Parts: sequence; C-alpha cells; structure tokens
Amino acid sequence: MNQLIDPNGRTVDYLRISVTDRCNERCLYCLTENHSGWMPRAGILRDAELLAIVRAAVSLGFKRFRVTGGEPLIRPGAVDFIRELIATPGVESVQLTTNGTRLPELAQPLFNAGLRRMNISLDAMDATTYRSITGGDLNSVLRGIRLVKK
Repeated sequence: MNQLIDPNGRTVDYLRISVTDRCNERCLYCLTENHSGWMPRAGILRDAELLAIVRAAVSLGFKRFRVTGGEPLIRPGAVDFIRELIATPGVESVQLTTNGTRLPELAQPLFNAGLRRMNISLDAMDATTYRSITGGDLNSVLRGIRLVKK
C-alpha cells in the first residue's frame, strides 16, 4: 500500500468528502440572500462514484474520512451512503460534519448505519441569534443533539 507523506514528513490518511453543495440553512457567512449558484444535480457525483474514489483513496493509504457538504444530510440517500462508506474495506473511521437540522429524524438511522463520530456546527445558543445567523430553528438542532448523545 502506498502512503502519502506531506512536506513535514507526516502521513496523510484523512480525506474530506463533500457530498453536496446545497444546504437547508442560509448562514450569513456562507450564502448571500440572492445566492443561486448551485451546481447542476448532474454534476454531483453519485454514491457509486464517491465510493470508487474512497476505494482508490484507501489503496493510497487513506483510512479516515469526513463526510461534509453543504449540508450532507439533505443529500438523498445520505444514511445509505454513510453505511456503505463505513462498510468499505480499509475504512477505519468515518465522521460527519452537519448543521444538525436533520438529526431529529436521522440520529437513530445514522447510529444504525454505524456512525459514531459527528461534528455539529452550532452558530449560537440563543434562538434569536441563531435564527438571525442561519435562518434556522435552534430548537430542532438541540433536539437532534440530545438524540445523538444517547
């Protein structure tokens, strides 16, 4: 197996996989009010294509993967993709970065898929401030956080 070594002699074994450019929030620092520059859906790689890249990356020594977006949990079939990623031979660790808005309905399916590591981006703990930054509902995210903590 090949290994990638950075200029400082460190082994590179970690890869981020962005599964979508879309998001269900409109964070001030990320999307302007009139943003419409989404990638055409045909330009987004299918699960099988992403998993082929993962297998190639594993053959180069990658073993840790982080699923990101936009908001990865709005991608149709996100839970199934994560399940397949976790089951890929050579993959040792999978982590998800999410805004947490879909966790109330997806926390248990993600756990059942084998996901045990998650980073939840939380812009504020005050509901009004959170809404002014993201346009979203803090209470939904907090419900999801409580569910993944169980």
